[in-house]
Amino acid sequence: MKIEQSELKDLKAVITLTLEPADYQAEVDKQLKEVRHKAQMPGFRPGMVPAGLVKKMYGKGILADVLNKLVGENLQKHIEEKKLAILGDPLPNEEQKPIDLENENTFTFAFDVAVAPEFDAKLNGKNKLPEYTIEATKEMIDKQVEAYASRFGEYIPEDKEKGTKAEVKPCKVDAELFAKVYGADAPKDLKGFRAKVKEDIERSLAEESKYRFGIDAKEAILKKMEKVAFPVDFLKRWVLATNEKMTQEELDKDFDKMLEELKWHLAKDQLMKEYNIDVQKEEVEDFAKRIAKMQFMQYGLMNVEDEHLANYATEMLKNENQLRGIVERVVEDKIFAALKGVAKVEPKKISQEDFDKLFK
Repeated sequence: MKIEQSELKDLKAVITLTLEPADYQAEVDKQLKEVRHKAQMPGFRPGMVPAGLVKKMYGKGILADVLNKLVGENLQKHIEEKKLAILGDPLPNEEQKPIDLENENTFTFAFDVAVAPEFDAKLNGKNKLPEYTIEATKEMIDKQVEAYASRFGEYIPEDKEKGTKAEVKPCKVDAELFAKVYGADAPKDLKGFRAKVKEDIERSLAEESKYRFGIDAKEAILKKMEKVAFPVDFLKRWVLATNEKMTQEELDKDFDKMLEELKWHLAKDQLMKEYNIDVQKEEVEDFAKRIAKMQFMQYGLMNVEDEHLANYATEMLKNENQLRGIVERVVEDKIFAALKGVAKVEPKKISQEDFDKLFK
């Protein structure tokens, strides 16, 4: 088999594979023989169908399958040996001549490939990244205490005769409420309860701050890649080829976002290698438990047992999309943590109101 690759130009190349009978005929004959042994046709004993008839009926299909397999395997082998960081998948060359299985015995297949550009996604001390500390104010604590009192309050149904609407009467802020919120280890007095509420708020705010740091770090990385050229025409062609329902109009509308996602994917791959990042099963499970805990907290369940969190997380990870998303989050968290050690991190105190404005 002869494999040739054109010179890379604008991050694109053409890989050509030429197959002659010596490359494929032995496998074709082997498969025809196997088919003949299994073939059952009226007028012939099993396994005794004439070879010529079997070839006439099945030869072209077997040849096509053998050629496709050889081409696919050797194309992939070439890509791996040449260490080509290809984008998307190889596409049939637009000038590829139709393959004539009936009248030819030497076959040429040409594929267009595109490779990732060279770039440097790493940050350094010249890159400034803000790290926000959001203040847990007295008003926040008051509001959360009121929310708990309302959530565990008494439901008063509607009374049409008296003309009253259904409402919830808040319960007293006492030891009974503390126990409902935090279980057996609940604080015994109001001061301890408010301190615990503050701790929960600050933990939640820290997660928000961490999320914002990731946004800012990602923006800094993508900014470094703004002027990196990509083989846009190939990528658009590949997207349309692999998404049959997508129209050209939809592609034009969404392509910039797709390209940004591709840049981020490539940047993450580079940074994972740079910082020797890998993901362990336990880290994925712990992250899923954190998500489960936050979801329970949204419903006022602050003291869910670890066993229940683990079971909830296990069910979550059975969903392939959720599993993939959590793995990506773990990877990104580890990348952002690594960036804190190389970029110039600037601590900033901020109010919740001003912090929320950052997302507008």
